Amino acid sequence: LPGPPNMLRLCFLMLMLLWPTAWADDEPDPRHVAAQSMPLHPVLGELLDHPLFTSSDVALQVVDLQTGDEVYAWDADAPLVPASTMKVVTSAAALRTLGPTWRFHTALLRDGEVNDEGVLEGNLYVRGTGDPTLVVEKLWKLLVDLEVEGVVEVNGDVILDDTYFSDGPMIPGWRKKVDIANGPAYFAPVGALSLNHNALSIVIAPAVEVGQPPRLQLETPSTLVRFENRLVTVAESKRGWVRIERDADLEAGTTVFTVEGEVPHGSPVQRHYRAVAEPRSWFASVLGDLLEQRGLTLSGSIRAGSTPSEADEIVRLWSPPLHEILNHTNKYSSNFMAEHVLKAMGAEVHGVPGTAEKGLEAIRSYFDQLGIPRDEYTVVNGSGLSRDAQLRPSHLNAVLLDMHHEPLLAPEFRTMLSVGGRDGTLRRRFDEEDEVGRVRGKTGSLNGVYCLAAYVQSRSGDTYAVSVLVNNFRRTRPVRVLHDRIGEALLSLEGVPVPVAAGGSAGAPPPSNP
Repeated sequence: LPGPPNMLRLCFLMLMLLWPTAWADDEPDPRHVAAQSMPLHPVLGELLDHPLFTSSDVALQVVDLQTGDEVYAWDADAPLVPASTMKVVTSAAALRTLGPTWRFHTALLRDGEVNDEGVLEGNLYVRGTGDPTLVVEKLWKLLVDLEVEGVVEVNGDVILDDTYFSDGPMIPGWRKKVDIANGPAYFAPVGALSLNHNALSIVIAPAVEVGQPPRLQLETPSTLVRFENRLVTVAESKRGWVRIERDADLEAGTTVFTVEGEVPHGSPVQRHYRAVAEPRSWFASVLGDLLEQRGLTLSGSIRAGSTPSEADEIVRLWSPPLHEILNHTNKYSSNFMAEHVLKAMGAEVHGVPGTAEKGLEAIRSYFDQLGIPRDEYTVVNGSGLSRDAQLRPSHLNAVLLDMHHEPLLAPEFRTMLSVGGRDGTLRRRFDEEDEVGRVRGKTGSLNGVYCLAAYVQSRSGDTYAVSVLVNNFRRTRPVRVLHDRIGEALLSLEGVPVPVAAGGSAGAPPPSNP
């Protein structure tokens, strides 16, 4: 070879140093190899060129519901943060353990007699089981029912019994300091006596004249809440803004909201939602106002306590059945409802008081039935509001398969999922004319986390379970586009793919419970 000897040696040395690297770059990714052998690779394989597959953590699995076969996968057994797709697991476990017609209830009981004048000579007990649908209108109706039963005065105390739940009101696994301080509505505390989703509706409306303080009030008044009104009504042409700071005393249950900003004259009424400081104090405050409004006289006080076993029930208010509650839980991704269902499941399966850990043990037992080893996942709460939780797409699809093949639960389970192009968190997705109604699923999102677990019906009528978990990305939009492209590819399928010998299997549908 021509050239100085030293140059030749240098070139040879560089070639030897670079050779292992070049060889490593030529090593095929085993995930690519596995994907290429699957039936749906001709349909979904081109999506592997999406930058997210190299810049983020992506795990997905597609399963044919009719056969139980895994027809496409990419890291289907990789544990990632599931966000609110966890609600699918909580809901399925609750349907299995409690049944679709199970209900929460709130009861009024007495430990004394009611005389001819309607005076209860004793205490009135309000005993809750965590009804997440209890709102002020229903509590008002409960007091009306009390009057109908002949009680117009309590010569004793009103005792609030929230002992059906324990282990505190905060959702476990969420330690975001700004949320703990500011109390957004999606991080509302839980309790066996809860009201209005344990959230306050702060109403703001412009004043009659520019320069005056806007109207600032609570939709449901409470003596526990005070406002520092630093708002001003500005000209209609100006752009408005509002900032709300929350100073909560969790022990006393009191809250001071400092509200500042500019509200344009003639602008519509605004509603801003914030979590209450403490559920029991909030319940007591509203109950006291309602008792006064109804003219129900109370000689004692409203305080916490337990209901004696010999107390007699006067009236009981039932919640909607569980399947209706799960409908709202999933379509609107209510953390509050999911956590109440979790604790109720714990109380009913493992005994009162219900705790998050007892509810999680019920979920683990459900996973045991599906054949999912306990060391494969981490569950922290019922809503998915945690960065410590970890699930695999194969776990979510196992749940979708289980519910699909359970004739007594499948209708309720499908109904609780958002319908593409129609409602819930999928109302603006899969909304083309020939797509509407053919995707039913649950989304989940946190900062850097975006997930989907869904049923997708192809154009040929075949239905697939698809779960996609994406973590550690910077922008949500590309992830959503990837989700949509996967869904649209499945929607457009004209026929059943021909299985190949190398294809994996998600396993046969698990047997139904007796």
